Amino acid sequence: MSEASEVVAGYESAAASNNAPVQPQNNRLKTDDEVDVPDGGWGWVVVLGSFVICMLIAGVANSFGVFVEDFVVEFECSRSDVGRLGSLMFTVSWVSGNVLNLI
Repeated sequence: MSEASEVVAGYESAAASNNAPVQPQNNRLKTDDEVDVPDGGWGWVVVLGSFVICMLIAGVANSFGVFVEDFVVEFECSRSDVGRLGSLMFTVSWVSGNVLNLI
């Protein structure tokens, strides 16, 4: 017998032994002001923070080509070396996303 069916069976036997219908403790519905938020109200903050982080990561990755010439001059390297840096950035972000998805 599963745990859920045991709980239901125990609930039915308790109700049958009292010979009275089981009534909830409080019959009153909660108003909008009384609604309990399970996360304490931080859900929208998490959504906003996730959105901002995703937009920053996507913005940096997609605008990498704008900075290629500056990187070549600053680090005194070839365009192919800078291209490897951009490729590494994309690889790390895509692979880490798949790995962290498992968590």
